[in-house]
Amino acid sequence: MRSIMVLCRKLIQKMRNLFIIGTFVLLSYSGFAQQEPNSGTHTLEELNSKIRAIFESSALPGFAVVVVNDKEVMYQQAMGFADLETKKKYTAHTTQNIASISKTFIAVALMKAIDQGAVDLDTDINTYLPFKVVHPLFQKTPITLRHLANHTSGIDDERTYDKCYLLDEPNADYSHLPKRVRKYISLLQQNEKLDNAEFLEKTLRVNGEWFSKKNFTKEAPGKAYRYSNIGAALAAFVIESAVGMPYEAYTKKYIFEPLQMNESTWELSEEGADKFASKYFKKGLRVPDYSLITKADGGLITNTTDFAKYLIEMLKGLYQKGTLLSKSSYKEMFERKEFGEIGSGIFWEMTERGTPYHSGSDPGVMTYTSINQNKNIAAFFMTNIGAELIDEDDISIGKIHEVLKQHNWE
Repeated sequence: MRSIMVLCRKLIQKMRNLFIIGTFVLLSYSGFAQQEPNSGTHTLEELNSKIRAIFESSALPGFAVVVVNDKEVMYQQAMGFADLETKKKYTAHTTQNIASISKTFIAVALMKAIDQGAVDLDTDINTYLPFKVVHPLFQKTPITLRHLANHTSGIDDERTYDKCYLLDEPNADYSHLPKRVRKYISLLQQNEKLDNAEFLEKTLRVNGEWFSKKNFTKEAPGKAYRYSNIGAALAAFVIESAVGMPYEAYTKKYIFEPLQMNESTWELSEEGADKFASKYFKKGLRVPDYSLITKADGGLITNTTDFAKYLIEMLKGLYQKGTLLSKSSYKEMFERKEFGEIGSGIFWEMTERGTPYHSGSDPGVMTYTSINQNKNIAAFFMTNIGAELIDEDDISIGKIHEVLKQHNWE
């Protein structure tokens, strides 16, 4: 039986290749910068109309997208429903977890801790941890924060990452779900409620309950790229241990509050529940409510309104005008390192041209963001459906592409 982790990796790849608005974002709205002053309103109305027509024939319950430059929001749109049963609209203030794009906030938190002198990228992480983590095949080669941030630590989470998903109602009847989904749900029903530190210690500490040589690759730390959610969660825990403050509180103090991301959180509250989107495998089939033990690697709850503020700051940082971090930290965070065919910054994926981007995929969630610093454009997309049960025929890449071509926005 494939694990949730294997599924998620396949979903992320599928989304990169197929998702209509992912293509929309990747093309980066380069035409915004070239519009004539009086042509924008008509052009955007026409775009909205065409996007809506494609959306209404798609598999998406709802979505939101935002495009910014380093000063302001240039385009923002939301369509469909946050909840199909109640007909609650999906808006720019609708929140949901954004899956792996959450890791980019680990990047900012890490660089902030470096600015404060609390951590160093190239120091053995055991300098900061309350329990010891070593690669069992390369015990004399320390794992560093740089390794964790570049996904070269040698930590392989395929065997254990599915243990971090917690169903809100593990004992509920899920017999109505398709067979292929029930297999994954049955795995989640067995998971025990732990905090992040307990989960990491059980998984990575020598003689931990779930520790195994199979939790690590056969390559030494720093030698090979292997995307690792648990490695990212470990980095967040290192930050927490070093600064003496819970990761959630640290990111709130040094990221959310300065940027006035007032609708972003790591924990869904009763007050925020009204804005939270229901998640779907496909239209009419809801994903059971769940949460993540390792919140830092995929559990940030936000919306396009708040994320726009974050992207504006990231663009400013690329131009050495950011306010959250030092100039050197922004430069380090977005510096591309090559690992074979893969390019990575500090918890940001990087194209061959050095464009930062990241995608996210969880049950009932797909997200994508990219930053084109050469054209002063950044964009973010989120939807409340996963790729688990979506047919490729439902995703109209060609139609969206044609819309963009007609507007000369390639």
